[in-house]
Amino acid sequence: MVQTIDESRAQLIADLQARAEEQAELNRIAIALTSEFDLQRLLQMMTDAARKVTSGQFAAFFLLPEMTVTGEDRIDPANKVIFNLAAISGATPAIEKHFLRMGPVEGIGILEPIFWGGDSIVVDDVLEDARYVGVPRGHIPVRSFLGVQLRTRAGTILGAFLIGDTQPSRFNARHVELIEALSAQAAVAIHNAHLVARERRAMEEYAAELERQVRERTAELERRNQELSQFATDLQTLHHELTEAQKRQMLGDERSRIAQELHDRVQQTLFTISLKADWIMGQLPQHTGLSQPLRSIKQLSSLGTAQVRDAIFALSSDEFQEGGLVTMLYTLISNLRESSSMEVDLVVDEWAGTLPPHIEQTLFMLAQEALSNTRRHAQSTIVIVTVQVSSEQAMLVVQDNGIGLSPQTLQSYRSNTMHLGLKGMHHRIEELGGQFMLSNGEEGGFIVKAVIPL
Repeated sequence: MVQTIDESRAQLIADLQARAEEQAELNRIAIALTSEFDLQRLLQMMTDAARKVTSGQFAAFFLLPEMTVTGEDRIDPANKVIFNLAAISGATPAIEKHFLRMGPVEGIGILEPIFWGGDSIVVDDVLEDARYVGVPRGHIPVRSFLGVQLRTRAGTILGAFLIGDTQPSRFNARHVELIEALSAQAAVAIHNAHLVARERRAMEEYAAELERQVRERTAELERRNQELSQFATDLQTLHHELTEAQKRQMLGDERSRIAQELHDRVQQTLFTISLKADWIMGQLPQHTGLSQPLRSIKQLSSLGTAQVRDAIFALSSDEFQEGGLVTMLYTLISNLRESSSMEVDLVVDEWAGTLPPHIEQTLFMLAQEALSNTRRHAQSTIVIVTVQVSSEQAMLVVQDNGIGLSPQTLQSYRSNTMHLGLKGMHHRIEELGGQFMLSNGEEGGFIVKAVIPL
């Protein structure tokens, strides 16, 4: 009698321990399911888990993409459709190939109560079950069979777990409980995976739309740049026909108008692009493939904003002052010293006479552009501006101790749309029959040199 009680107690303890291990396994599976949002990997994980908790040899999950539910628990038979194999576990490569060739199933015979009745069934030996209609050649040789339907909380069919073993009588009611518990967890995980996929598609569509808008804005900016370049050419033609007073007045008014238009339109557009990129990055999940393109968009918009700001500053500065090129350069350098940490010096190497006004203006604009580029890009601490005027030519040199330009940029800046300032300087000097040269210094830094014949 004592031995029987001890045996019963040992059996009870073993059963409780087995239940605890099963519950722990279900908890581990639930945690794993909640962390996976790729649908195919999730379905395979569910199928592997179903085989593991039942100790079955084979497990398969058949997925029903869409199904109309006409009641709490029943399906309208008129709406029956096929089930697709979504994942298989424990099968050999030959059996997996067989299932792929077999294609979708309709859910007949022993599958009928699972797929369409919503019942969970256990069959000790399918060969002795009246509902068994046989299997195609090459199918898994199942004897024991367990089937559980998977539904959403609203009652919509998602699919079904089918678990088998080549030995009879391998599954019991406890296995049904475990798979039904797994099905409840899996239904939530599949729902979450669908939500994440839908949100990802929405974000990708929004990002694509944003890229399209950026391309349109970029094309518009290029068109406006071309218009501004054409307008600048027209102003140069008009420059030779007007008196000095008229030129100064009209140029000042036009610079103010252009600066205002850049501020009101272009700068606001770039700022809006940056805000939209920030908002999208805040909505996306971490480690998404869209993060890097969005950061690039934000960086480009920030760069464009800085360039527009510099252009507005240059356009809004005082007009050419009385006193000639040297006085204007001194004023420009003085303002640059006050607004930056760079040491900037002016060296007048030779001054043989007064320059024509249009050459003074061109050299001053070249110095202004070169110093602006140095302040924004060169990372320099010292800049020297050298002026030399002889009876034959006028020369301006701007040299810094910064990082210089790459050989590729030096060779390709005239054909690159990102270097409009350098292209503009080159064009102005060539129009006057002069030479425009860019080079890196022998001991570092960057040199801009212009020579205009007199």
